[in-house]
Amino acid sequence: MSAAQVYDWIKERTSLETLDFKKRAFRNYVQEIRTQYGIKKTVSPRDYEAVEELPMGQQAQVDMGEIKLETTTGRYKKVYCFAMVLAHSRYKFILWQLNPFTTDTFITAHMKAFEFYGGRPREIVYDQDKILAVSENQGDIIYTEGFQNYINEIKFDVFLCRGADPESKGKVENVVKYAKHGFAEHRILRDINSFNDECIAWLKRTGNAEEHGTTKKIPAEVFALEKEYLLSVPCYSFTTANESITYQVRKDNIVLYKGNRYRVPKGTYCPGKKVYMVVENDMIAITDCLTGEIYATHPLCHEKGMLIGQKRTDRDKSKSILEQERLVEELFENDELVKPFLEHIHENKPRYYRDQLGVIRRLFEEWNAEAVKRGLKYCTEKELYSASDLKSSIIYLEQVLSEKNEEKKSTRPALPKKYQGNQVEVRDLSVYEEAMGRSVVNG
Repeated sequence: MSAAQVYDWIKERTSLETLDFKKRAFRNYVQEIRTQYGIKKTVSPRDYEAVEELPMGQQAQVDMGEIKLETTTGRYKKVYCFAMVLAHSRYKFILWQLNPFTTDTFITAHMKAFEFYGGRPREIVYDQDKILAVSENQGDIIYTEGFQNYINEIKFDVFLCRGADPESKGKVENVVKYAKHGFAEHRILRDINSFNDECIAWLKRTGNAEEHGTTKKIPAEVFALEKEYLLSVPCYSFTTANESITYQVRKDNIVLYKGNRYRVPKGTYCPGKKVYMVVENDMIAITDCLTGEIYATHPLCHEKGMLIGQKRTDRDKSKSILEQERLVEELFENDELVKPFLEHIHENKPRYYRDQLGVIRRLFEEWNAEAVKRGLKYCTEKELYSASDLKSSIIYLEQVLSEKNEEKKSTRPALPKKYQGNQVEVRDLSVYEEAMGRSVVNG
């Protein structure tokens, strides 16, 4: 632990704004302890080039990071940090969350930061990150769809650092590192809400209340003047932003949205089908772009790579088994053979009885009723009791019937009655030889 963090912890635990001893004296005391017990402090110096101070309200800088903390269960949990600092006053805002930042939570962190400041600067500086920028080609930057919508609505300028060169932000003095090691490190994580409350208290008590090492001014005092130069922030609605974007329904009847797959009912897909993804109160509604019909509603998933929605099956769960039995019996016109046939199926396949009834019902869609009844009679005679046997019997009997019809068509028609009973005259071969002989002489 650093001397500064221990000093802050003493103030936090005693609820005192000031202590009887100065921070410098305490730092010397801690240094003596380090020397006496050989406690080394890890130092990782970082060099920055001095630049001119920017006007009030001109710029803020944003950075993100992560740290593993011990929880109340004794296990360690990784938490993620969003930090924004105003370039002129060095007034800081820190937000923690349990999951990695997505475009939506990144935007939410901006909204909370602007609420904390009471306005926004004209320009914000960022590292290149996949949640806000898709690609950067010699200064031609393509932002993610969600972040581009946010920029268009709030209308602040963006300065994106060169790839792999975060130091080009210039003015940032590693606020995330300050928050991690000055506030978060060595704390016990109970829950994220209380952790954020403690962080805001730390900012008020220490992060924004102590003299800055470069400016030699207290950020809170300078911010009291700078906040007058911040611009007002219009309300931003994720619902309105998402309703302007269309999404493709894929062949397997799913819609890709923010790294997850959301199901729509089977049969929704057709070439060129487009939908809106409307988010409200942590629920997402998938609606048709043209008609406004809602195809499906799901809980909004904040993870990645998930398949959202109940698995679709061919089972008809809308009716009870007794109701389906009644429908099957009606399709057979209450034939006396159907009830024993179904009882045998229920006895042999109780777990799959509902599925068996569904297959039998669909047979009436594929075949005419007389063919299905012939199959039922055949199965009863052969003691075959399953929907698949019934289907196979129908196919077999239809094939036999078709072959019989073909035989009838190919049979030579009978002679008319006036020719029936007549005997064909049988001639001697010499008659034909004599006829052939005459043909040769004449030829």
